[in-house]
Amino acid sequence: MSEIKALGYLGFSISDPDAWKRYAENILGVSVTETDNGDMYLRIDSYAWRIHLKKSDHDQLDYIGWEVSDKQNLENLKRRLTEQKIVFEVGSDELIKNRKVKDLITFYDPDGTCCEVFYGPLQETNKPFVSPKGFRFITGDQGLGHIVLITKDHDAQEAFYTDFLGFKLSDYINTEVVPGKPFNISFLRCNGRHHSLALAPVPIPAKVAHIMFQVDSIDDVGRAMDAAEKDGVHFSFTLGRHSNDEMLSFYTMTPSGFDVEFGWGAIEVDDDTWHVKVHHTNSAWGHKFQRPPRK
Repeated sequence: MSEIKALGYLGFSISDPDAWKRYAENILGVSVTETDNGDMYLRIDSYAWRIHLKKSDHDQLDYIGWEVSDKQNLENLKRRLTEQKIVFEVGSDELIKNRKVKDLITFYDPDGTCCEVFYGPLQETNKPFVSPKGFRFITGDQGLGHIVLITKDHDAQEAFYTDFLGFKLSDYINTEVVPGKPFNISFLRCNGRHHSLALAPVPIPAKVAHIMFQVDSIDDVGRAMDAAEKDGVHFSFTLGRHSNDEMLSFYTMTPSGFDVEFGWGAIEVDDDTWHVKVHHTNSAWGHKFQRPPRK
């Protein structure tokens, strides 16, 4: 059984903080806190933060934070890491302070993605989250949302997250998201959200294809679309309904080049009745790929 309960937070290096601030507030409708060194923290609920954007001269995924429920579950994972001879580091006092958690460890998956596993995130219920767009995000037991990683060794990645970290396989999509380029995507869950992690063997140098935010109103999806169109943000995929999690969503390109899926209406998984399925189409309708503009 997996100790990991949810996708807790994400960290990225970004090269254009001004563009990101506008995108985060005006399109995604999240709140932004800026620090003296130019970093930004994005908030979508009672957690002190969910996404850390580090000011840099390049754009990349820096780390993924996976949440466990308590100290015992973190100790259980540390013991299993030791048994499997997987190197991990206990978080320093400085790192724990920066992440605003009680404790954490760090290690790397087979593709070299930095994973942080933590418990005890700071809740700021004394400072209620207020979306600048009036959006309400679905988090709670389902965590931040989901992330799709670009895999170099797909089999090794799937085995690591399922066999070792205890994620459950929800389903597969065997399709051509981009015409002429077929590939198989694995969708993995660690709670009732259909997937908190997906693995896509796309032959590109990026580490992440997209991250997803889910809102509780279909009208908020429309409002975000209107704002993106008004701002001239590139739509990577048009509005559509996914075949597996049934999310109604659209995708826009962030200032860092990866996408954010913004959606509503995804199904929740019941472990007692769910069975793995295979889909040959990414979406029941829509989600038409739009080539990015040439620079």
